[in-house]
Amino acid sequence: MKKAFNLFVALMAVVVMASCAGKKNFDALNGEWNVVSVGEMAVPDSVDAFMGFDIAKQLVYGSTGCNQLTGALPAEVNPEMPIFAAMGSTRMMCVDMTVEDALLPALGQVVDFKVEGDNLYFLNAAGTTVVSLAKR
Repeated sequence: MKKAFNLFVALMAVVVMASCAGKKNFDALNGEWNVVSVGEMAVPDSVDAFMGFDIAKQLVYGSTGCNQLTGALPAEVNPEMPIFAAMGSTRMMCVDMTVEDALLPALGQVVDFKVEGDNLYFLNAAGTTVVSLAKR
């Protein structure tokens, strides 16, 4: 009976540690970030595509270089749900919508992120970078 209890306790510890390991908060995102690339496409310097995060208010905002973005952040990262599921944008037509046409679908794939220094990477479910950003 004692062995079974010890095994149960050990298994519960592993489950708790695994569930906590995947949890990540958004504090490192606070502030504004320029969109540097979407997939393999580099964003030209002439396109002011950026994303901003107000972590205290759980808000995200920005620009696709054409239209404005706004939305809410979830309480934590959940790899089964896109981070930017609750986003909206204005819908103006612009002369060049190349960046927007790539960025909006890419944001719909983002389930995780990593910050390395002044660089931010949005990752899809396969762990592939779909959007790269740099601190403004």
